[in-house]
Amino acid sequence: MSVRISQQARAVLAVLAERRCHLTAEEVLASMESIGTATVYRALDHLTEIGLVRRLALGKKSAVYEYIRDSHLHFVCNRCGAVHDIQTDMTGMIREAAKCCGHEVEWAEVTAHGLCKDCRAVWDEIPAQESVQ
Repeated sequence: MSVRISQQARAVLAVLAERRCHLTAEEVLASMESIGTATVYRALDHLTEIGLVRRLALGKKSAVYEYIRDSHLHFVCNRCGAVHDIQTDMTGMIREAAKCCGHEVEWAEVTAHGLCKDCRAVWDEIPAQESVQ
């Protein structure tokens, strides 16, 4: 069974594939010319339904979308809300998840939270306050 993908949806997919990052619908829209807001949202919904794009609700931002390329985990900065991909072999974890209960794992999502390197650098620059005696 073939899946129909409109020209607009192909253009949205191209933006996500080219940028290789997590984009909100608004960021996708800002990257495109001559396409309406509703069209971008419909395209993202369709691409998510057919399994080419993943919708993630991570961090402090609106939902973000990513082009599905491989299994990876996400790092979300608790201060700025940035989302970063971390490439790692999750084969063992997926195998264990399937083995423990007989499930069939289609995809896995792991999210780590903390401070990104940029926010850590800013934090490290703030002088420590002297303790009150």
